[in-house]
Amino acid sequence: MLSAKEKKNLILRAGTTVLIALIVLSIIRTLVIYQDLLRSDFSYIIFIQEALFSIISAVLITLLLSLSLKDDLQKINIKALGYAFTDGLTGLYNRHYLNDFLEKFNILQKENSMFAVVFIDIDKFKEINDTLGHLVGDCILKSLAIRLKSLTSDADILCRYGGEEFVIICNDVSKKYIMQKVEKIREEIQNGTFACEHAKITISIGFSFGKKGDDINTVLNEADEALYQAKNSGRNCVSLFDNKEI
Repeated sequence: MLSAKEKKNLILRAGTTVLIALIVLSIIRTLVIYQDLLRSDFSYIIFIQEALFSIISAVLITLLLSLSLKDDLQKINIKALGYAFTDGLTGLYNRHYLNDFLEKFNILQKENSMFAVVFIDIDKFKEINDTLGHLVGDCILKSLAIRLKSLTSDADILCRYGGEEFVIICNDVSKKYIMQKVEKIREEIQNGTFACEHAKITISIGFSFGKKGDDINTVLNEADEALYQAKNSGRNCVSLFDNKEI
């Protein structure tokens, strides 16, 4: 994705290239067309005129380039942003987007509000891949992404964290709401079926929460640790980070 500074530099480089080319062409034109006048005392005037013509032409061409490329560069930026921040398989946000979001998260938080970070992992996903193949695994990942999207709100940030792990960030929520939400997600996945060769799966969920001023990266690590607690507790369950009180 091109930043505003990079776009400006691109236009300036194009303008500089055009200016140099025009100056060279002006010199050649002067030497070829005005051979007789170059022997006179006013030869310097010809060079000044040609130089001014080159500079004005370069400025005009640069402005035209800037105007004509503005929409195209904007479209390229939007596409590049989509490719950079979207997971190619599931269509969800990816880890790059999550990292970018985390940097801005403190600004987005409201006073006296709670937020939660939820980690989700598909149980025994490696076994599914090893026995049924990666195409079945991909089908499950895409199907789960669609199901999770239907179980989260537009205000939630849903990302594929990597492999079979997903992350949900919920802002401005209550503890009770999060407890009910993560359990509902687990139950919906357990009781649902996918249009894949391996139609039924279960998930393990770990989560933690924080308030304005808390480091979200710390809360993220706590949720990840809670996920391991859920895995070690037999899978297909929900685990809250140990040091958090309900």
